[in-house]
Order: sequence, then structure tokens, then C-alpha cells
Amino acid sequence: MSDNDRRREEKERLWNEVLGRKRAYENEDSTEDIVLSVDEHAKKSSETIKSASDAMDELNRILKKQQKDLEALSKEMNKESRIDPTLMDVDQLEKDLQNDFGMQKVAAETKQEEKPVQAKAADASDFEYAENAVNQAVAGQSEAVRQLITALRRPYVMGEQAGKPKNVIIVTGPQGSGRHEAIAKAARALYEKQVLFSDVVYTIDMSRYTSGSQEQIFLQDLYEAISGKGSVICFEHFENGFPAFLRMVNSLAVDGKTVLNKRYVLTKGVMVENQTGLVKESVDSLSSEGKYLVFVTTQKPSKVQDAFGASFMYHVLDTVTFEKLDDASIRMIIDRQSKALEEKALNNLKRKIEVPQEVKDWVAVHYDKTQGSDAINSIFYDFYVSLSEMALKEKNTDNDPLTLYVSEDVPYAKCEHMEVRLSRSKNSEEEIAAVNAELDQIVGLDMVKNYIRSLQSHIAVQEKRREQGMKTAEVSKHMIFTGNPGTGKTTIARLISRYMKAIGALSQGQLVEVTRADLVAQYVGQTAPLTMSVIKSAIGGVLFIDEAYSLYRGKDDSFGLEAIDTLVKAMEDNREDLIVILAGYKKEMAGFLEANSGLKSRFPNLINFPDYTGNELMKIACIQAKSKGYAIDEDVLGDLEKYFDEVQSINAAEAGNGRLARNVVEDAILRQSERLVKDPSADMSRLMKEDFDFTVKVKAPEKNESPTLEDMLKSLQNG
Repeated sequence: MSDNDRRREEKERLWNEVLGRKRAYENEDSTEDIVLSVDEHAKKSSETIKSASDAMDELNRILKKQQKDLEALSKEMNKESRIDPTLMDVDQLEKDLQNDFGMQKVAAETKQEEKPVQAKAADASDFEYAENAVNQAVAGQSEAVRQLITALRRPYVMGEQAGKPKNVIIVTGPQGSGRHEAIAKAARALYEKQVLFSDVVYTIDMSRYTSGSQEQIFLQDLYEAISGKGSVICFEHFENGFPAFLRMVNSLAVDGKTVLNKRYVLTKGVMVENQTGLVKESVDSLSSEGKYLVFVTTQKPSKVQDAFGASFMYHVLDTVTFEKLDDASIRMIIDRQSKALEEKALNNLKRKIEVPQEVKDWVAVHYDKTQGSDAINSIFYDFYVSLSEMALKEKNTDNDPLTLYVSEDVPYAKCEHMEVRLSRSKNSEEEIAAVNAELDQIVGLDMVKNYIRSLQSHIAVQEKRREQGMKTAEVSKHMIFTGNPGTGKTTIARLISRYMKAIGALSQGQLVEVTRADLVAQYVGQTAPLTMSVIKSAIGGVLFIDEAYSLYRGKDDSFGLEAIDTLVKAMEDNREDLIVILAGYKKEMAGFLEANSGLKSRFPNLINFPDYTGNELMKIACIQAKSKGYAIDEDVLGDLEKYFDEVQSINAAEAGNGRLARNVVEDAILRQSERLVKDPSADMSRLMKEDFDFTVKVKAPEKNESPTLEDMLKSLQNG
């Protein structure tokens, strides 16, 4: 008979002995009575126990009588299969009875006196097994793995303190050094040895909770982690956490519990604020007893103290330090991933491949050094996806050898009938060349282009200093774009995001373009979470805020000020992997910078986009026409340039700059259609002079005191 069967049989015997009726969740229509007949006292009873009070008395008597039997049974079961004896103790039985029969807890006098919680016995060999398992999965971190296993073993040697967590652990190390994988593998190995009851590792990202309005969301996530079966709870990005929530986490580490400032009730596992106060059982505190609290960071331990204080550090018994991966470790990871790729190709794609050394060398050169092993894993995932596409397209793969190789610094796979590129994204050199080519095609904006290219030189020099162990001089990459509509601000922002990714200044390279409506909510307490969610989507890339001055509508605009404050804090917290670009008119942007004292210092790069000249707009018009399959007749170019010069001199802002050129070309295409109806033999691809309308329709703007670029630079310097 299995352990589970014996436990279930013993519990069923007690249920029948005590209650003599079906459980609460079973069919209530049944009228069959179950007579108590286990001991002499029950046999004397002529009828089934019907009242809850009688059942409780009977239960108390039987529990006292059979306490020793239960303990003996638990010990016997534990010897055979290392099942935790608490699974069959009185407290657990009380909970089962309460859940199954809807009854209250057993009277207090039947409970044993509370004693300090002692960790279940575990052999040193169990932790040796875990250490070996982690070292097989995580390369080049043997010392860190030893520290981690020591931290997990500590409560099994020292014993546990009642009401306190098993241990409080700090895990530090660079991105991609294997921290999370090591924690997960260790939990899995200890679960296999039944040292832990579950291999689940809960992770709470403290940067997700940015304001007090998210308290219930934070508490729900924290409750799920604390009440779950997993013994390990990881806290990440606590350096950027909301102070009130950090205090709660600090209490869990120092005191073993945190007292909530509201009472909550559980409704189907969800914590809901108790509004009435009439609920018999409510949640007013959370306990970390029996849990490992692991604080994962890329910062030094001193930064942890900055977030939580000296009292917290006193309760940290273990600090696990992961080092940056050396070349030997990188090669080991690449070899492991190569072997895994070969196995997946054989088992899933039914193709036998061998990853040659030249492909491995390519990976070693091109993986993102800032992301460590994560970047290597991503490259091999791309390889597998590309091979999968190849397998899907091929109909007959029998006796068709598949070869992997590198050509012109690009990895490929080929067979007799097909060749595919293994890397799904361009490498940095290719992307830089592509961006430079697009910059060259942009008309004008020479100063802007030169600034973008200068960033590459600076970042390359700083990377060399970092590799040689020298201090680096990080400069703020946040920018302000000023200029009239249609001067190419959004286009340049998109190229900057790609360029920064290619040169290693950003991890993702996406452009997130927003306005006030995307950042400012309509109700109190919603703006900060909304702004933060937008910022999170931009981390790793560029956040482009068009008409940024609209965020500030005066001192009474509390919602706008809240969005600005959230933005400033997020820029500081994510300064290494986020670029914010503010765009708008010069005059309005100057006023906007006064809205927050931290704005001026965080945007040192002011780039003005001048209005296009007539000659530049003429060139843009030719490019626009070519992209649509047309060509502008040479006889038109001179008149077109004069027209653009005149319009720009009157009111470039209203005319739209680049949009003006596009509108003129689109209007010419429509007028050409009318001409072709009358003359079907005419060249359909050529735009002639009669297709253009050179009527000036813009009006001169009203006079204003718009500040010059020099005025804004002085404002930034004085701020």
C-alpha cells in the first residue's frame, strides 16, 4: 500500500469514527446513516452524532486517545519515504476536517504547545547532489553555487526560528551570469530529494509597483507567493521599489511578518479589502515563516542596505556573488548550447547536424556582452527557429545532408535544395551600416547626423576603458528635439533607437512614440501607473514624447505634474537602458523645462531641427515621387524650388516642411490623372509642369517672442 493510500485510509477512518456522515461537499440528498462503530464508546451511542458541539466533543476525545498512534504512524512513514511528518499531524487534520465538514477548529486544549520550528532532517548528501546539479547547468560559477547551496542548507544546520523566514539571502552579479538559473536548478534538485516540498520559485519584481494606488495588486502578488507551496521567494529591482512596499518586504525579512494597514478577506484566493468589519476571519498580516527570501540584484550589497537599512543587513546571513563570465565559461556555455541544438534538431526536426567550430567562434564574437549567457541562449534559439523554417519548407529530407557554416561574417545552414540564414537579426556591424545608409538618404540635417555618429565613438571608447578596468564617463543620452512639424524629428528618433541598439548603448532598440493622452489618466491615482507602464514598454529603447510641453498645463495640473515626476524618477532608475526624447516647439519646450527642477539637468542634449530650404524640399519631393513610381520632369525643378522657398519664408510651421513636399507631389499625381484622361498617349510616369499648382496658400504667423536656440542653451546651463 502506498504512503498516500495509508494516509487517506487513516483520515477516512477518523472521519467516519468522529462524524459518521458524508463530507460537506458530497451529495446532501443521501439519507443513509453511518453508525459509529470503531470503539466501545461509539458502540454505546444509539444514533449518529448530529449536532456540531457533540461532534467536537467526540473529536477531542478521539484525538487525545490516538495522538500517540498518529505520531508513530508518521515516523514509520517518514522512515520509508521521507514524507514530512507534519502532513499527518493534528493541525493538518484539523484543517482537513474544517474544510471537509465546515466545522470550527478543534478546541485549544487539544493542541500541543507551540515550539520553535525545526527544519526537517536532511542529509549533507542531498545538498551535495544539488550543488552538482547546479554546476552542471550553470557554467563558470562554482564558488557562487557553493555559496548558494550553503545558504539553502543553513536552516537545516542551525535550525529555524519560530515565526521567521528560513533564511534571508542576497544574490548579486551581472546580467546573464546565471543567477536565476542557479536558484531554479537548486530548488529543483532539493525538491527531487524531498528537502523542499515544491520546486516553484516565486519572483516579485518590485519595480512593477510604482505608487500607493497599486497596494492591493502588490499585496495580492505577495500573498500568492507567501501562501504558495514553493519555499523560495525572489525579490528583484527592489532598488526602484515604492518605499511603502519596501517597508513591508523589510518587515518580512526582519520580523518575519508584515502588518497590513487594512483588513482583507479571501474570496476564491483573492484578497479583497474588508469594508464591513463583520467577517469572522480576515487577513491583517502576512508571514514569511518557512520561506527563503532571496534578494537578486546587479548592484553591490551596499545598494541593498541603501534600500532596506542596516537592520535588514543584520538579518542577511548569506551573500552569494556571481562573477562576470570569463572566456572559458563562455566557451563552455556555447558548447552546451551547441550540443542541445544538435539534439533538438535530431529529435524534433529529424535532421542530423553538427555545429562547427567556426559557428561557435561567430557566437563568441557576436553575442551581447552586457547580457551574458542570456544573449548566447537567444542566438541559439534563433538558430533553431531558422532550422525549423527550413524543415517546414523541405518536403524530402532523406539523404540530404545539412551543413552549418559562416560566410562574410553571417552564419548559414544549407542543404542540396535550400540555404537559410541562421541569425534572424542583423549583427551590430550590419545594422550600423544600414542606419548610416538611411542617414545618408535623409536630405539636410547635417548637424543632427554628425551628432548621432559622434555617439558611436564615445561609446566605443568607454567600452574599451571598461574592458581595461578603468573608470567610465557615462554621459546622459536623453535629448530634446525642437523644431517645426515635418522637420524629421520622428524619423531621426527611430534611427537613433536602432543606432543605439547596434552600438550597444541600448538592449532592445524599439521606439515608443507617445503624447500626453498616453501618459496622463483621467482619475486620481491612475496617472503614475499609466505613465510607468508606458515607460516599461520603452525600457531598452527610446521613449519619444511628441509635444511634450502639453504635459505641463500650469501649477494646477496635478495629473500632468504627476506624470512628469514619474518620468523623472524612471529616467534615473533606468538611465543605462532608456533614452527619453522630448519633442516640440522651442518656446513651449522652454516653459516645460521649468515644470520640474530635475528636467533641465537630465536633458543636456538639445538638438534643433531647422526648417528645410527650398532646394532641400525640392530634393525631398523628387524622392517622394520616386517612391510612388513617378519622376518629376527636369523643367519643373527650378519652379518647384522657388515655390518652396517662398512658402517657407512666409510660414514654414504652417506649411509643414517635409509634409509640404509630400502634399505637393500627391496633388500633382491627382492633377496628372485629369491630364491623362484627355491625353491617353502621354507618359504615365512623368509629372509635368502643368500637373503642379504653385499657388501660395499659407499666411504669415502672428508675431511672438519665441526664444532662440541660444536662449534655450543658456536656460539649460543656468538651471
